[in-house]
Amino acid sequence: MELWVSKAMAENILLTGEVLRQKWARFANIVGIPQDERLNLSEGWLSRFKERLNLKQFRRHGKAASASPEVVEREKQWIQELIKMYGYELRDIYNMDKTGMFYG
Repeated sequence: MELWVSKAMAENILLTGEVLRQKWARFANIVGIPQDERLNLSEGWLSRFKERLNLKQFRRHGKAASASPEVVEREKQWIQELIKMYGYELRDIYNMDKTGMFYG
């Protein structure tokens, strides 16, 4: 299971709790674990599994779903360096993602 998670992450496959549970169940079927001997796959199991593999939760929306968290973190640090280098004040920084500028 851990090997599959590593490969899935390398391929940028979105891993959710439900995906992890379904994959575990599929592996259990493949190796022939009887139904009455299978793990419960509770929230506690999932939490401990994610902790053991050091998996973190990321929310992905819209365009953000296509950006790797590593690239996002690197770019955030670069922007913070630029802000310090050029002495920008926080009041001078705007998010223009979906905002139009209007002049009167």
